[in-house]
Amino acid sequence: MTMLQEYLKDLEPLVNLDCGTHNQAGVTRAAEIMKGYFESIGFTCEIIDLGPTVGKGLLARNKPEADHYDVMLNGHLDTVFEDGTAAARPLRVEGDRAYGPGCSDCKGGVLAAYYACKYARKEDLDRLSICCAFNPDEETGSKASTKWLCEHGKRAKNVLVLEAARAGGELVRSRKGVGTYQVTFHGVAAHAGNNPYDGANANVAAMRFALAAYELADRELGTTVNPGVIKGGSASNVIPELCTVDIDTRYWFDEHWVELDKKLRELAEKTWAEGVTQEIALKGRSPAMPLSEDTKELVAKITEAARLEGFEAKWVDAGGGSDGNHIAEMRVPVIDGCAPAGGGFHCDKEFLRLDTVEERIRMVSRFFTLI
Repeated sequence: MTMLQEYLKDLEPLVNLDCGTHNQAGVTRAAEIMKGYFESIGFTCEIIDLGPTVGKGLLARNKPEADHYDVMLNGHLDTVFEDGTAAARPLRVEGDRAYGPGCSDCKGGVLAAYYACKYARKEDLDRLSICCAFNPDEETGSKASTKWLCEHGKRAKNVLVLEAARAGGELVRSRKGVGTYQVTFHGVAAHAGNNPYDGANANVAAMRFALAAYELADRELGTTVNPGVIKGGSASNVIPELCTVDIDTRYWFDEHWVELDKKLRELAEKTWAEGVTQEIALKGRSPAMPLSEDTKELVAKITEAARLEGFEAKWVDAGGGSDGNHIAEMRVPVIDGCAPAGGGFHCDKEFLRLDTVEERIRMVSRFFTLI
């Protein structure tokens, strides 16, 4: 049996299992399946309880007594799909692609982490401390698991996130951080025809603020400010007393966000329309996964590992986030997209490129020889 045939055989029970984040039993079952796989190659495994709102995670290590990890491999056990999807769309292979819920996001990546360890040289497993941490709630923001991931991530010299490579095979060397805000404007309602000057227009203030906030973007730094949603007013003949602006900001380095946050708050202190006041609230923030000097060294080693396995590693810088963003806040080098390539995520078109399965597994195993 070839590696690919083995891999597909082991992937089938994972894909043919409903494990949307909400399905705690299904996610926990995925953890148990992976626990069995890792224990078969001598890893010590723990099913991790991360609270009552999510399924269980899995921690698999070859040296559980070690106080550091030479490498940490991360992926997630949950999907976005509703119960019944696995029965309706079980794993199938057509040509050089496999299809099924979570086949590439991220069951195929979790399984690839196991295969990289399974096919690693004995001398590398004896020499290295390897941690595999698989969380149950990435698709809903990893609220229950971020602290746990970071506790292990800060002990690692290198972190590989086994989300799928892009459909073209590209790996991810950096990701932007995200900061989201809501600014609420309070005006005074009045009749737009009879007594408009008794009112204070919250919409006008919000629009002026939004334009000023938009100008804070810096193309050279790569920071963006998007006033994406503006909601205000009740009717065209009423001076609006309430308006909200939802803003998305993105940045390559956390220090750029600090400066951006300061400027947004300064804007929120200004008067944008007479009689209108406003307050700004940070609704959420994900740190950047930066291309630091240490990360550049990690990128070079993965590139070399790919070359030794007969293919060229290509890289992208991504505007969206992953668990790698949270782990990178621990000041450790993190790269993403290390799993076999795929696409069509979060829908019935999701696919896994079978021509990339063996090469990506061998790339990670080869990386072990270089650290």
